Amino acid sequence: MSHKFPEIDAPQSNGDDLEHSDFLSREKELLGDEFKTDQDKVLEEDSDDEINEFKDQFPEVEGSESVQQEFKSTEEADDEDADVALADYGATETVKDLSQSTSIKEWKQRRDLEIEEREKVNAQKKKDILSKAQQTIDDFYENYNQKKDKHIGEVEKEQAEFLKKRDDFLKRGTLWDRVNELVDAVGGPAVDSEGNDKTRFRNFLKNLKGKEKVPGAGGYQE
Repeated sequence: MSHKFPEIDAPQSNGDDLEHSDFLSREKELLGDEFKTDQDKVLEEDSDDEINEFKDQFPEVEGSESVQQEFKSTEEADDEDADVALADYGATETVKDLSQSTSIKEWKQRRDLEIEEREKVNAQKKKDILSKAQQTIDDFYENYNQKKDKHIGEVEKEQAEFLKKRDDFLKRGTLWDRVNELVDAVGGPAVDSEGNDKTRFRNFLKNLKGKEKVPGAGGYQE
């Protein structure tokens, strides 16, 4: 396998660099502050300023465990509040739905009652109209029949009176007596429209009045 995957040559450290670094370290320890240059001082000051600025911006949190516990408690409280809010919302929506359902149910009941009441009123009106119409028809036929019966009675009465009068007339006197009675009842001028004088004829009829022996005095006999 070694011929297929040869070992990777790791970079070798330079001995001169290590010796140079050790020499600088020893010189720094021996000389102390004298070994430092102005550039090193500037670098240290810049580094201190950056560290202080970082600390100012991000101060160390004291009592991190209590803070985390407080944060956890707050988060759990928020979760509980959210659950309660959701439960309240669901209950509110349920109550709202129930309220709406109750309102709709009551509205439907009122509507059904109103429709039923209107139908009763309309049915009663229809019944009254039909009853009134039937009563009008009955009154019409009743009045018609009454008038008809009354008219028939009057006609029959007049007819009976006429027949009685006729029979009484025919029973009185002779034929010529009845003729003279009719002539007197009719009356009229002695001279007609054609200029004929009826005076002589009337006098002739009067001469026949009261005579039972004259021809035709007994009238027509079967």
